[in-house]
Amino acid sequence: MLLLLLLLLLLLLLLLLLLLLLLLLLLLLLLLLLLLLLLLLLLLLLLLLLLLLLLLLLLLLLLLLLLLLLLLLLLLLLHVLLLLLLLLLLLLLLLHHHHHHHHHLFYHVYYYYFYYSCHYYYYFYYYYYYYYYYYYYYYYYYYYYYYYFYYYYYYYYYFFYYYYYYYYYYYYYYFYYYFYYFYYYYYTTTTTTTVHSDKKRIHTMTATSTYSPYRGACMFYKQPLFFFCFFLRSSHK
Repeated sequence: MLLLLLLLLLLLLLLLLLLLLLLLLLLLLLLLLLLLLLLLLLLLLLLLLLLLLLLLLLLLLLLLLLLLLLLLLLLLLLHVLLLLLLLLLLLLLLLHHHHHHHHHLFYHVYYYYFYYSCHYYYYFYYYYYYYYYYYYYYYYYYYYYYYYFYYYYYYYYYFFYYYYYYYYYYYYYYFYYYFYYFYYYYYTTTTTTTVHSDKKRIHTMTATSTYSPYRGACMFYKQPLFFFCFFLRSSHK
């Protein structure tokens, strides 16, 4: 009997030990779970911090882009203003060079209508066509210079150096053109002896008159197709 009791007690003790071991295992598992949860929380916090940093970087990039856009807009406005100023100066230069020629041309047309009525229609249509042709290419020339100033404004420093060089050459060409033009007119008026006498008198008066259209035609030296106009004028004679 005593042996049985002892055995029972041993069994009970073993059971108790097993239970204690199980409890310890459970506690360890719980601790592991808690540690895992803590790690997850830390990871989440790190992710949140990274997201916040990314958001801050995006905000900074947006601010930089806005600043760049503002700078570009300001530069564009400055370019437009400078371009308008250049165009205004060019227009004033053109008006200054060509203003006095218009009155001379119309005066010449009406003057020769009353003085040489037999040749009025030939000279009227000739100079009316020439006058209209000039205005067509005047607007083309103005548009070309608008494109020229806009295109070369990107190369700002090079453009101004080239512009001054071109301007010097342009005035040199202007002087050369006057010399060549008067030489050409002198040659034609002194060698055309077979033309009609009335027509030759008109040519002679246009060479010596104060309101000569040949002097007024000197405004064509700036046109892109000047030599083509010059050839047309020579073919009419």
